[in-house]
Amino acid sequence: MKPNATWINDWKIGISPALEATIANELLVFFTNFWNEQGLDNKSKTTRNRYANALHTLGGYLVEKAVSDNGLDKTTDELLFEYTDFDEGPLIYLDNEVWQSEVDMVCRKIHQYLKKKTNK
Repeated sequence: MKPNATWINDWKIGISPALEATIANELLVFFTNFWNEQGLDNKSKTTRNRYANALHTLGGYLVEKAVSDNGLDKTTDELLFEYTDFDEGPLIYLDNEVWQSEVDMVCRKIHQYLKKKTNK
């Protein structure tokens, strides 16, 4: 499932609706651009599902972090840079190593994409 507007509703927390909407919309645009850049529409259904699940999960996590005390002054790109790196992503699935590995794999790809995007 390609990133879509329904994800924004899934990411709502209710703490700061305006900020949540802004971050969610920016993440959706970023994830859609990332999806297209990776050519995921041309990949297998399994690969598309793996990426979609990890992106959806990461989006919800980042919206939550954006409205926390530590994330209020960060842009979407800053949040992405902070929570993704060349090795792994944020620890989201404490009890499921397979799902966490999926998030880590996608976060590595996002980190590469961000570096490429900012070096243009």
